[in-house]
Amino acid sequence: MSKLRFSAASLLLAGLSFSCGDSGSIPVDELPAKYATAVCTALQNCVGPAVFSLFLGGANCVDLTTKRLENGTFALMQQKITAGTIRYDGNKAQACFDALSSLTCDGLLQRDQPACLAALDGVVALGGDCDINEECAGSAICQSSTGTCPGKCVALLSAGLACSADGDCASGLQCSSETSLCVKPAVVGDACEYGSPPCSPGLLCLGKDETAKTPGVCRSAADAFSAAAGAACDPAAGILCTSGVSCVADHIDLVGQKLVWTCVAIGSYPAGGACKPGFPNACAAGTYCQTTALTPLSGTCTAIPDAKQPCGTGLDAQCQPDAVCVANLCQNYAANGVSCTGNAMCYSGYCGTSGGCQLPLPCQPAH
Repeated sequence: MSKLRFSAASLLLAGLSFSCGDSGSIPVDELPAKYATAVCTALQNCVGPAVFSLFLGGANCVDLTTKRLENGTFALMQQKITAGTIRYDGNKAQACFDALSSLTCDGLLQRDQPACLAALDGVVALGGDCDINEECAGSAICQSSTGTCPGKCVALLSAGLACSADGDCASGLQCSSETSLCVKPAVVGDACEYGSPPCSPGLLCLGKDETAKTPGVCRSAADAFSAAAGAACDPAAGILCTSGVSCVADHIDLVGQKLVWTCVAIGSYPAGGACKPGFPNACAAGTYCQTTALTPLSGTCTAIPDAKQPCGTGLDAQCQPDAVCVANLCQNYAANGVSCTGNAMCYSGYCGTSGGCQLPLPCQPAH
């Protein structure tokens, strides 16, 4: 998105200040929270507040993103700024954040905002040694063919080249989670996933067959989330309910042997009462529709599990927003150095071989 290349797991809070007494300058230690605010604003600009909130599942985008950044390569950036392989101009940082905050869907595929390059850029030329992307000058990134540090600064990757994140790819491309190759994303009406490219930012890949592994079709959020309360819906066909309404699995049509879905207002099912599972959860706040394998279409609105409790069962929420389900147990997200049982519970996205959350460097990928 920008040379201020703080990916979701690439910052570690440095606690530094390079403000030099200028009231217009942003201290380095404020960058994670300010960057998180700008990125979350851009994402909301792209899909709209209702859909953005829906996919967060109750989590706070700014808080979660800030923690992911604080447990990334930010501490290494401190060292690199001191060493002179990264230059930072705090007086120009706010212009970068303003540019990022104004982005819409199309802008999310543009890797480097000029205002951000002016605020933070590397000085290492193509072919030079590096440990993190921010050391590389201009739009270059840091890669290692051996999986060991240091890596080398290389140009952004073109279509068809192997990648590990969207930010590795040239503007207009995304890194496919299926093939780990840079690809041109699909647009409205195109086939997506299961052998086809991912959708462009702001579009939803709907109608996929998870069993047969057949592609879906890219649709806009406004087009997909359009059915009103009381109307029919069908997640498999990409017909979802409007804001404040859940698409619940109502019953099975015995004649057509098909699951029938209906739009129901969120909160229609009281805590402790009977419910039907749906997307999003239609139970009262703080509860979810707990179902079992024997009764998958009927359940009870039950308190969403906290950390250290077994994960919820059924189609709806499994853990509280500040926790994640790992090996059937809700776990709080963990900072670097905290013991972990799986990558998903680490803010950094990597549970190291020693059993603690840690940062995998770009030049030394996690195994």
